Amino acid sequence: MAENIARTVTLNPSQQNGQVAVGKVVFDATAITATDYIEIDVGFKPKYVEFINATDRVGGEFYEGMAANSCIKTAAAGARTLEVTGGNGGITLTDNGFRVLQNATLALVLASKTCYFKAIA
Repeated sequence: MAENIARTVTLNPSQQNGQVAVGKVVFDATAITATDYIEIDVGFKPKYVEFINATDRVGGEFYEGMAANSCIKTAAAGARTLEVTGGNGGITLTDNGFRVLQNATLALVLASKTCYFKAIA
């Protein structure tokens, strides 16, 4: 598994106080590898992460205590499902932020998409 670096991350310092961070990720047209991930460094280990693919209206939420590489996914039509390791995967916390799996079925990270995130400690 490798980290996808074909993206632009904007983390607005005025919206970060050490406990809350919000930002934007714009992915270029580079092919996405399903077993890879993106890693967002927010400077702290969050207890809650929300990651939204705004282009396709798909989102994932991770709460402290959930299994690594899992999330609650909300599809564009509103259906909510628990995504887990061994299935479509999801979000994993790191010491300084979080990772999001690029699985195509999870659909949070895809080429040529604009995404937004919120991380709360």
